[in-house]
Amino acid sequence: MIDFAALALGPGIATFGRPVTVTPLASRPAKPPFAASGVWSVRNVDVPLGPNESLNTTTITLGIRLADWPVRPVQGMEILVPAAGSYPDEGKLWIDDVDPDGQGGATLTLKKKPKGA
Repeated sequence: MIDFAALALGPGIATFGRPVTVTPLASRPAKPPFAASGVWSVRNVDVPLGPNESLNTTTITLGIRLADWPVRPVQGMEILVPAAGSYPDEGKLWIDDVDPDGQGGATLTLKKKPKGA
């Protein structure tokens, strides 16, 4: 059996990943934050509201390799995304959804933390 996570995800994230700090508030509140990385993606999405009406919003995702995380990602974990290279500081976000890909990776949908949170 081919280990896709080791052969493709690991090198891909090592090359294109962005460093983040994960605080496992939701799953292990007493555990300290840990360093991780993932492939950062932001895309615009049009949400139809009705005839000739739509709302434009942004979807933020982080593609990760599950084996690189000491704990399984769950909704509510806090992700700190500092400036890296030409990428700006994104601040604190939280995991809103976890979508495993069945091949050792997952796409985390992230949401912005409210100001002051």
